[in-house]
Amino acid sequence: MKKLYALVFALMLLLSTSISAVALESKTIYRQNGAAAYAVWSETAGDVYTDKFLSVTKTNDGTDIYVSICTFSTEGDYSCKWGYKFTPEAVFDINKKLESATLSTVQVDLYDWYSPAMETVTIQAQWTGTGDATKGSYKVISKYGDYTSKYSDRSTFREATATGSIDDQELGTSDFGAMVNFKSAYMFMKK
Repeated sequence: MKKLYALVFALMLLLSTSISAVALESKTIYRQNGAAAYAVWSETAGDVYTDKFLSVTKTNDGTDIYVSICTFSTEGDYSCKWGYKFTPEAVFDINKKLESATLSTVQVDLYDWYSPAMETVTIQAQWTGTGDATKGSYKVISKYGDYTSKYSDRSTFREATATGSIDDQELGTSDFGAMVNFKSAYMFMKK
């Protein structure tokens, strides 16, 4: 008798799967797991203010590095350089509990917002977690006609202090820093 129940259940499962396959024309799922660290350094010299921003994100594909250095004065002068680099090499290491993270020495090309000038800088940084880690989640579902999209994200966030250098010039302790672990998924369906 148990075998009969098992056979009926298996048949029902098979039929329901077949029906679902017919009812659903296409389904695409994209998942991304990773970790990131951010830091901002601000300094003032007379009436000149400089903000330096560093973002490092590690995923299954590799590591994305973004850098910006912006300077402005009370007289209205403004300049900004930015750079982005992707590398498949293991240049970023972050602790699962977000206790620490390290960006090994890398070179990034910086471009000026207002001119074709470009320079290559050497960057390295370290983060140390402070306070408690905070967990959060986010989900969005959108429907339009036969189309449905779903996005979900689960992350753990922890504030941090960061130190590092650009071209061997020490940045000091960051004014703001953070480390994040994340798991995200995007699903697109058409009936």
